[in-house]
Formats: sequence, C-alpha cells, structure tokens
Amino acid sequence: MVHEWPDDERWFNEVTAGPVLAALPAAVRERWAEPLAVLAAAGPQRLLLVFDSSLEHVALLLMLLQHGLSPLLVASDARPGELQRYAAQAAISHCLALDQGQLQVTRLEPGSGEPAQLPQRRGLYLLTSGTTGEPSLIFRDLQSWRDEGLRYCRLLQLGPEDRVLFIAPVYHAYALGWLWGALLAGSQVRVCKPTELGAGLQALRHWASHAVVTPLLAGLLAQRGGPGTRPEGLKGVMSGAGPVDGQLDQQFQQAFGIGLSRNYGSTESGAVFAGVAPLPPLSIGFPMPGIEVLQPGAPGQPFALKVRLEDGRLYDTGDIAEQSAAGYSIVGRESTAIRRGERWISPFEIESVLGSHPDVQDCAVRAVKSAQAGNDHVFAFVVWNPQRPWDPRLLREHCQAHLAPAKVPDRFERTPLIARSGNGKPLLSRRYRPANNQVLLEAAHAYKRSQLLLALWESGALQLSAQGLSVDQVAQRTGLHAHTLAVAFDTAQANGLLHEAAEAETPQDLEDLAAVLDLESFNSRHWNRLDALLAVLHDGLDRRAFEQTPKHPQLQRRYQRAVAGADKQLAAQLTWRKALHKAPRAIALLDICATGAVYTQALLGRRRLDCRASRIVQLGGLNPPAADIPVHSHEDLAQLDARGFDVIVLDNTLHQPGVAQALPALLERLGPDGQLIIDEIFFNDTASAAVGVDWLTHGGCQYPRQAEVVTALARHGFVAEPVWRRESTIYQCTMLFTRSLEK
Repeated sequence: MVHEWPDDERWFNEVTAGPVLAALPAAVRERWAEPLAVLAAAGPQRLLLVFDSSLEHVALLLMLLQHGLSPLLVASDARPGELQRYAAQAAISHCLALDQGQLQVTRLEPGSGEPAQLPQRRGLYLLTSGTTGEPSLIFRDLQSWRDEGLRYCRLLQLGPEDRVLFIAPVYHAYALGWLWGALLAGSQVRVCKPTELGAGLQALRHWASHAVVTPLLAGLLAQRGGPGTRPEGLKGVMSGAGPVDGQLDQQFQQAFGIGLSRNYGSTESGAVFAGVAPLPPLSIGFPMPGIEVLQPGAPGQPFALKVRLEDGRLYDTGDIAEQSAAGYSIVGRESTAIRRGERWISPFEIESVLGSHPDVQDCAVRAVKSAQAGNDHVFAFVVWNPQRPWDPRLLREHCQAHLAPAKVPDRFERTPLIARSGNGKPLLSRRYRPANNQVLLEAAHAYKRSQLLLALWESGALQLSAQGLSVDQVAQRTGLHAHTLAVAFDTAQANGLLHEAAEAETPQDLEDLAAVLDLESFNSRHWNRLDALLAVLHDGLDRRAFEQTPKHPQLQRRYQRAVAGADKQLAAQLTWRKALHKAPRAIALLDICATGAVYTQALLGRRRLDCRASRIVQLGGLNPPAADIPVHSHEDLAQLDARGFDVIVLDNTLHQPGVAQALPALLERLGPDGQLIIDEIFFNDTASAAVGVDWLTHGGCQYPRQAEVVTALARHGFVAEPVWRRESTIYQCTMLFTRSLEK
C-alpha cells in the first residue's frame, strides 16, 4: 500500500525519476520494495534508517519516501545502544539498515512512552547536533526540503549538466539540503565518504562542478592535495557546518585555485544564508533566495538573527549576527556569545587570530558568563606545539597585535586536545552536579579502608596472615606492635578485608595481587596524595610535578610489574593470532608503547617481524630500559619518518596527547589491509574509571571513553573486534581494528 500525498506528488515523482534512482539496478529496487511495502501497509509510522554516505543509501531514502515512510536518519557509526535509545525517544519500532546491499529490517523496543502524534505529511526526522545543548528530535516535511533545495538551485543555477560531489557526510542536515538541491536540478551526484579523502580528492580534481564539504574536511583536502591550480569544470566548493576563517580559505585557494563558498543554517530551518567565493573571513554570505532577514541591525551593529522562511514561518536562529557590504557574519550564540559592555564579540574572530600563531595547532574560545551583564570573561584553550615551551605571554602579545583590547582573552590555557563533535564544532563547557549524599559519604570514607589494606600490605602483615600465622606470630616476624596489630586486624575484619580463620585453613595465595598492591601503595604515598591532586587542579595537567622531575625508577618498576606481566604477554599472543591470518608474512610494525614493546617482542618471537621496516616509539616516561630488540626506537612521534606500516599498536598510549592528536595521520600510514591494535588499561566509561585519578597526577592527559574511541575510528572506516578483557586485577582491554569492507 502506497500512501498518496497529492501536494508533493508531482515534483517528488520528478525527483525519483532522476539519475539517482535510475542508477539503482531494477533487481535491487524490487528486492527492497517488498519489505518497504509491508511496513507501508501498517500506515504512517516512524522508522529508524541507519544512513551512510553512499548513493545506495540515498536511493533507499527516496524509496522509503515513495512508500510514504518517514525515517529518522542516524549515522552508520551509531552503536546498538544509541539506536535503542533513539527508538525509545521517538517511539520507533523498526530499524532499517543496508548490509552488503541487503536491506535488513530489525524490530526495536519502542519504549514505554506514548508515541507522539505523527505529522500528516511525509518527511525526514533528524537529531540536532547537540553542540548547543541536548540533541533533540525534529521533523521536516518534504515541502521544507524542497524549499531548501530550490534555494541552492536558484543561488547557483544548478542544472542537469552539473556534477555535485558530496564529501561532507550526506546524513548531516547541511549536506541533505544540498542533496535535495541536486536532486531537484536533476544534477549528477557522487558521494565519497569523509574517510575516503583520496577518492574525494580525485573526484574534486577531475569530476566535480560543485563540491560539498565542511571546514574540517576542506582543511584535510587542502593539506593532502598540496599546492595546485583550479580544476577544469569546478564551479564552486561550499563549506558548511562551521566558520571559515582567512587561514583556511587561503590554504584551500592555494590547493585548488578557488576559495571556499559559505553556508549557514540549522537542522530545523535548513540553509538560510550562503555566499559564493571569494568572501571575507568568517562571512556567511547573504540571505538565500526566498529568505528574509527580520529587523537587521545597522552595518557593524550586532543583532539577534531571525528570518522568515518561504512558507511565512518565522525562525529564530538563536545567533547574534552583524552585516556589512561584504555580507553577514555570525558573532556567536545568544547563549554563549561574548558580551563586554554593549559590545558583542565573536569567538570565531578570536579563534582565527589565535590559529594564525605558528605554534598553535588547534584552539577554541569560550565566554564565561559573569554575574554582571556585559562583563563576560574570555577563556582561550590552545593545543600548543609540543616541541616549543609553553608561554601564554606570547599568545597575549600576538592577540594584542591583531585584536582590539576588549577581544583579547583573559586567560590562555594549554590543553592536549580540543573536544569536538562529529562535524568538527568545539563542544560547549559541560555542567556537573554531585551524586546523592550517600554516594559522596561512601567515597569520603573509602580512603580509610584502602589505607588500612595498604598499610597491612606494606608492613608484610597481610602476606603473613595469608600463610595462617597468628597475630602474635606476625608481630614477632615483622617487629610490629602486637596489641596494635591485633586492633588493626580486627578493624580490617569489621571492614570486610579479613575474616577470622581456623588453624587448619590452607595458605592463601596473594601473588596475583602483589604487583597491583605494590603500585597502589606507592601511589598513595606519593602521586595520589591529596595535596598532589590539589596542586594539579590549581596548576593544570601541563605543569604537574610528574613531568617536571627526573626519572621515577621505583614507580617505573612497580608500574611495569603491574601492567606488563603474564596477562599482557597473553593478550599480545592472542591478538597476533587474530591479526596475522590476514597479514603479509613479514610485518612492518609501528609499536607506540608505554610497556616496553611487548607486542614487538611477541611478534619477533613468532618470526613475523620485519625489523628493518618496523619502528618503536616509547612514550609516557615509565617504559623499562630498552630491551635487546633489533628495531629502531624513538622517544617522540615527531622523530618518525614518512614510511607506512602494516600494523600500528597503541599499547597503553591512547591517553598520551600526542597520540590522540596524531591518530588521523597515523591511520593514513596504514595500507588498505592495515590493522590497528589498541591495548588500554584505562577507559573512562568502564570498570577502570578509577585509574583516571592516576591520570590526573602522573599518567596520560587524555580521558578516552571506549564507546567514543570505537565511534571515532568507525568514522575513519575502521571496525572494532574485541580480543581480550581483564578486570580481575588491573583492567586491560585489547581491541583489533580493521578497515570496513565497504571502504
């Protein structure tokens, strides 16, 4: 049963008769049509469509709409838990996904809430990005998409002769609006996944008349493409979902002989501003055809940006904008833009100036609201060149030379990484609230229990009690005060650490715990003291005592015993067993490690290591003395040459800031069949979360969540396979990542 929507039917039929659906084989269309017809027979409903950047998925989307089905689009890297959460949020009972061209329909639990009333018109459901708050569900009917598509058609005079290349992910609202423009114009469409930059670069140089990118992708394309001239037939490249500053525009111009056209809009409204290059830095161009700006301020005067759409609806963007003869620009969100006195200040302008400093690798600027209106503070967060000493005075002088005094940040903080959303926007400052009082009280008292345990361990009393000795015998052997030791044992029993034993009990083996208790005992007396934690909170991770002092031989020995013992060796062997069946005989390995190159040694033992082509990079300051391994070793990623590798291992180093920053570039070093191994003792969303306290004072500077790591690597085209997980002593998680078959 296909539902009739006469108001949409004529123009939508023209779209579905265009080149995208025509390119889909008839057999595939027939195969997909059967399950879609079954779903359509149940009447209008919400469906969840796992949507990837491919023409195949675009064709499937059009077929769903043909059948009167209105899907919620979710990116293909979403985890199963996310899908179920979205289903509950939107009262969705079915999920559709493509697997090697086969349409899979899965039933989901729609949640216990009452389903919202369905719109009377077909269209698409989208989730907002969440960068300005919690992600929310919005619906846009087909007429809304047609209106936005026609804005592009009229602005750019799109026609059937044009060839539109999508490198920006087509499941993003910005790219979807562009897609409808290309479909309405009957243009040819090609889709390259953001992870396929090589293919995207080729299509940009040799095929496209128009290309759709984001600022992040534009920078990566320019960096990869190098200096060049304007490709023949390329009319324009438009960047949306973020500001384009002068540095990025110039970099792109040098690579492709053309500046970046601009785009501005929202998930709810679609694109409402656009401009064709050349444009000034940070400009969003002018209102698109059919869009009216309401009560614009005088030139140079910031104002709350509201627009009227084609259907007469008023839309409040929530942004502060200003206009000039060269176009409009965004100052910032009303809720987060910087205000000093009566003046609005754009964080994008400050970020652009900061980014022009040669030692700034990335940056973000945020307003910190004051109790007094118009007295906002400005925080600048900077990823600084690790080869250069950190000096915020240099940044202040740089800003003072290029910005008005009111725009110079009050505070410059060095950070190992700028947290960003999937489309490249810096995340807002989060808010936290304490847990309930009972949880806080339990945590406040917990140190007493652990200190008692570690005191009994360090004194040797715990080990002797495990052998069946009485309190007096333990005191005799250790020299401890017998009566006080009895009180301590009794207190430990009351706290669940011991139990009173009969004489006949067999000795208890504590050997498995020895390395961990040695390490925790040392840290409780040194790096994890309360005063050490307070000092880090005040001074920052980049100025903590651990990096300012020389080697730490005691900590190094205890750390290696705890994290690089027999279980680590076993994990390495299990991982190589999985990885080697699809790898060449001799492996070119890059082992980035904090545990003494265990994976290199294991591969060497299997006689599968290409010693000349392999490299070791030892990070973290706690590696053991160099083992006798015939492989070149470095102490910094910057010392690596440009060679490629078959396998890259991140052995307890994902939390190092240089690794997190360099991960995309490291993945570029892997060949088509390349593999990535991640072996970690700490993820902030697992049983190892308490290790984060170590990281504050003396470990890494990154706090990765396992789910976020898997999702981020999926965006780069890598699929995770769990290999090993240990939670009995020190947590250890090992994952093997291989390139997706679709890539």
